[in-house]
Amino acid sequence: MTEQPLQDEPNSSPPASADGAATSAPPTAEVDDLDTLKAELAEMSQKAEEYLRLAQRTQADFINYRLRTDDERAQQIRDPNIAYIQRLLPVLDDFERALANAAPEDLESNWGKGLLLVERNLRNVLVSDDVQRIPAENMVFDPREHEAVGSQPSADVAEGHVLHVVRQGYRRGERVIRPAQVIVSAGLQGS
Repeated sequence: MTEQPLQDEPNSSPPASADGAATSAPPTAEVDDLDTLKAELAEMSQKAEEYLRLAQRTQADFINYRLRTDDERAQQIRDPNIAYIQRLLPVLDDFERALANAAPEDLESNWGKGLLLVERNLRNVLVSDDVQRIPAENMVFDPREHEAVGSQPSADVAEGHVLHVVRQGYRRGERVIRPAQVIVSAGLQGS
């Protein structure tokens, strides 16, 4: 004979407690549903936190991108000016060489006065754009502002100081546009 599982009778009453009041035990399906909902809520909360972190990271990336593009735009505005200035400096060098090698009577002529005027106007354009000559003669050699193209012994200038400027250097504010090419003193030889 096979045993059949006991079935709850449909009209069976819940078990009574010690004081005679009926207690109801929650059905297991409702407990399972509640646990499932709690698990889903925890998972959704975790996903919401993850999405919030992702959104915050994306917002920070966008702010950094905007700052970087603003800096790049400002740099692009400055760079063409620097590139243009770098193209003008050799012209100024040529004027200075021409004036240094001209005879005094040539500089008194109309042609010489015109050459002086053009050189002065070019220098004024650079000054108006905050381009300044880097001091070099007799200064301590500074590799950030000076480019050594040679060294030479000297009794008059201390070792490590600029003895002679080969080509003038220029800066705009704190930025070096072109370092000064210099001959550096090697001090006294044989002492």
